[in-house]
Amino acid sequence: MRRLLPVPALLLAAGLAFAGDSVPSGPNPVDAAMAAFKEGDYAKAAEAVAKVGAEDPLFPKAQYVLGEARLAQGDAEAAEKAFRAGLDRKADSVPLLAGLGRAQTARGAHEEAMKNLQKAAKLDAKDAVVHRALGECLAAQGKAPEARKELEQAVKLEPKDPLAARSLVEHLLRQNDLDGAARAAEVHRASEPRGAMGDFLRGLVLDRSKKGKDAIESYEAALAKDPRFLDAHKNLAILCVTDNPLYSNRERTKKALEHFARYFELGGRDDELKQTYETIKAFVEGNKGR
Repeated sequence: MRRLLPVPALLLAAGLAFAGDSVPSGPNPVDAAMAAFKEGDYAKAAEAVAKVGAEDPLFPKAQYVLGEARLAQGDAEAAEKAFRAGLDRKADSVPLLAGLGRAQTARGAHEEAMKNLQKAAKLDAKDAVVHRALGECLAAQGKAPEARKELEQAVKLEPKDPLAARSLVEHLLRQNDLDGAARAAEVHRASEPRGAMGDFLRGLVLDRSKKGKDAIESYEAALAKDPRFLDAHKNLAILCVTDNPLYSNRERTKKALEHFARYFELGGRDDELKQTYETIKAFVEGNKGR
């Protein structure tokens, strides 16, 4: 099972990204969707904007939020469709271009992704999300040095951006630079002590370092700060299974089931994980009373 996961989307500055749009005042479905997204309820976010019509001034922003929600749920094709629909109305939108590039990277269309991300970079060379997306795409193509340069630039532009920090840490782990990954995780953890990402990244490094007990504690610390952190539930569940031969540790097995369940309740869509979850549930049910 995979432990390093695709980077989920966070709407860090979505309101600013579309500040030039003419939108109606007062409560609207996009604001409701963004609020749900920030709470980690991706399904609710998608539902809130799905019915915004193409002629509505909110449509480009609604499609952006929908695309981010689908990416966070692991559905790259649906995300790409949403971002493209938004770009049909707002072709020079950097957030939509970056989202499209990230969706294409997620489904392996690297050449297409690079074209859209490079276009976004020309429109705004100081956009940290664009640099992060370029780094992720380059990493997916095996261009490690170039990827690291882009990811470090993203962190430099937005030192407190949890997603830039995560992308850099995950890239360093893929390059087996455990020390560098640990440093990057701790730098972010210190810069954002109230945020969940620092603890999550520390958990990733400990997980990779085969320090399962400490990794579990770090994932749990992340969830204490953000109970809806989808990937923290996912990684914690996986760790409680992989470090638990034949499910002999009942406490860890119970914990794995709890976090698997929460992952799917929050909208997680990993089919492989779903099969694992069902297998463990069946095993536990079949061994009750033994």
